[in-house]
Amino acid sequence: MTVDPFIHIPPAKALGIQLNRFEEGTAELVAPFAKNVNDKGTAFAGSICSMLSLAGWAAITLALREKGIEADVLIVKSEIDYTAAARAALFAEATVRPDKIARALRELAGRGRSRIDLHAKLHSDGIDCAAMAASYAIIHTG
Repeated sequence: MTVDPFIHIPPAKALGIQLNRFEEGTAELVAPFAKNVNDKGTAFAGSICSMLSLAGWAAITLALREKGIEADVLIVKSEIDYTAAARAALFAEATVRPDKIARALRELAGRGRSRIDLHAKLHSDGIDCAAMAASYAIIHTG
């Protein structure tokens, strides 16, 4: 993907979040540790939350764009488990399954809106650090 999906999201830019790759419905984001460190020398929980939320947003948004659909994708519910401290570059990943995109496309064509539930995970230096379960609302915009 050559277009920066976060170009209009200033907090993502401030945290240094970048799309590392997007393929087969999986978005992987990367962010430098130095821009996301807290007063304890570990990654700030707010940065981790942002990365997980944006990984889900990117997976859905980019999968829809591949199908020629522009939509507003909004996180409406999430739950995060923090399992280990992150002390290096941050990597967040979320996958949206093809069947969920197919259902969303049908609902967008019929009602103009849909919802997708997915999971995202974050790791740092090979260690799983956090996992999120989230629900995203999708509103067709064009």
